[in-house]
Amino acid sequence: MKTIIFAGGEYTHPVFYEKISQKCDFKIAADSGAEFMRKIKIFPDLLIGDMDSITEKTLIFYEKQGVKVKRFPSHKDEIDTELALNEAIENGSDLILIAGAFGNRLDQTIAVFRLMQRAKNIVLFNEKLYAIWIEKKITLSSAKGELWSVIPLRKDVNNVSLSGFEYSIKDRKMEYLKPYGVSNEALGEKVTIDPGNGDLLIFRYHDGKIDWVEELFEIFKAR
Repeated sequence: MKTIIFAGGEYTHPVFYEKISQKCDFKIAADSGAEFMRKIKIFPDLLIGDMDSITEKTLIFYEKQGVKVKRFPSHKDEIDTELALNEAIENGSDLILIAGAFGNRLDQTIAVFRLMQRAKNIVLFNEKLYAIWIEKKITLSSAKGELWSVIPLRKDVNNVSLSGFEYSIKDRKMEYLKPYGVSNEALGEKVTIDPGNGDLLIFRYHDGKIDWVEELFEIFKAR
């Protein structure tokens, strides 16, 4: 099952998100993420959050349409995206796509990066970028000249190998405080990343096509 979560971030290309939504089985609006969903005429299967940033008009609209709403108090320990992510995990999603996590709230973005460590099948994405974390060797589709970044997620990582990049490495150490894996270009249609004895945060600056959704779904589902 594929789940998409719309967080309350920035969105600039509605058609892009419409296409990805069509590939998903379950759709969750995290509070004001419902505003964008309404704009592109997508009905969430669940609207969740403390409802402190959604407009009353949009909330009433979805309630009248029979959308399931889970309301939480504003004084809580979880951010709304976390509540949505918990639902996706509990539903047994093979792939969890989180849209709207990259925006002008850097603190919220960093918080969601922390949440990624709860599951191995979470993808943060927007119109130009997706981010995943890995703890096992992975081969992914790419395009020549495409930009990638590989960053230790929690601590120094030993025996990291990168192939298919302009700067390929073999069994190297990546230090948590020395992010030399930023801005590496792909040489062709495939790249391989081996995190060695740790885990890595991967950023791919894609071309706006959405074939990576199915690719990641098949990879995560097999794990």
